[in-house]
Amino acid sequence: MENTIANFEKENDWIDIETVTVDYNSIVSTFTNDIASGLSVDMIYGEVSWIPALAEAGFIQQPSQVLSKDFYDGYYDYVLDQFMYNGEVYGVPHYYTNSVIYVNKDLVEAAGLSLEEFPDTLDGLKEWIETLSDYYKSDDSISTIFGLTTAEVPATGSNINAIYTAFGGTLINEDGTLADLTEEPNKTAMNETLDFYKYLISNGYTQENLKLKDYRAAFGAGNVCMYVDSSWGYAQIGEVDTNAANFTRAEALPTTMGTNGKGNSLVESHCFLLGSSLTDEQKEAIDLFVQYCTSTDTMQEYLNNIGLAFPAHKNMEDCQISPILADAQEGVSHVVKQPMIASLSSVQVELATMVLNYVSNGMSEEDAINNYISQAEYYINQ
Repeated sequence: MENTIANFEKENDWIDIETVTVDYNSIVSTFTNDIASGLSVDMIYGEVSWIPALAEAGFIQQPSQVLSKDFYDGYYDYVLDQFMYNGEVYGVPHYYTNSVIYVNKDLVEAAGLSLEEFPDTLDGLKEWIETLSDYYKSDDSISTIFGLTTAEVPATGSNINAIYTAFGGTLINEDGTLADLTEEPNKTAMNETLDFYKYLISNGYTQENLKLKDYRAAFGAGNVCMYVDSSWGYAQIGEVDTNAANFTRAEALPTTMGTNGKGNSLVESHCFLLGSSLTDEQKEAIDLFVQYCTSTDTMQEYLNNIGLAFPAHKNMEDCQISPILADAQEGVSHVVKQPMIASLSSVQVELATMVLNYVSNGMSEEDAINNYISQAEYYINQ
């Protein structure tokens, strides 16, 4: 981003961009809590899940009021749909990802498995997990066979929600209420989701309380066979081993997950969120900058070699997709829309608590789910 800003300023010498960095896990609260003190920003580079809180606080505005119409119309509808809040689009995607399974090709092939036969069912995935576990049971360098994050942070909640969605569940109704988790197919989807986490953790195939950044570092170091992440997690994998492209491959979630699951996935997106108090000059500068960032020339190397992802705009349709993502691209056809609510981040974080209550804290499945429902509805009804 520093290089992009510097190059943009050279081409537009009347524009100066000042950057402010805020810790990831506190960025939304930082902005929403400081509005009263007069803090404002022209644009936030963030994530789609931040939209409800920032829109409710009046901190961001609809991009259609800022961006040139011809450019705005170039966004792919199925990605832009994910930015709907209260019937309006807030924010625009820079690029996007479905949930992917990162696989260490070398570790898999050493165990006698072939990526050309990557499983498309949950039962097949479990066979792979157990084969890898047997093969590496005496190898202390392998810390994780199949990693799923359970740390109680926002990124984990989104990750767990994606797994639940893959099992055929719906978390949020179209009207913004919590979906009924005691009715089918949600009941079965939630039961099977929790059982999958218990299967992984109780057998030592995955670890408790690890964040995605922990799995990324361990995967880059060659200590993880497979784990579920957003595609751009590769940026941190590549920081650990600059040759990671040689052993890293991404696969889509199996298209048969449990009783009702079709391997559906939620869209995640790094995005531009546009401030609500912009002058005409600021709007023009932001329009130019977003367009500059949304081009093949600017993004080709990044999307192909660093923060791997899929283009979200026609201006980037000529971007090559990294070979690492080639087998995961089919998962794009299985993305589903999730309604945005102001409390989404908190509601999703509670999913991690539910998983840990059932898997590690001795709570029954029924009690863990009921406790989750109570906590989620509390946040939704605030």
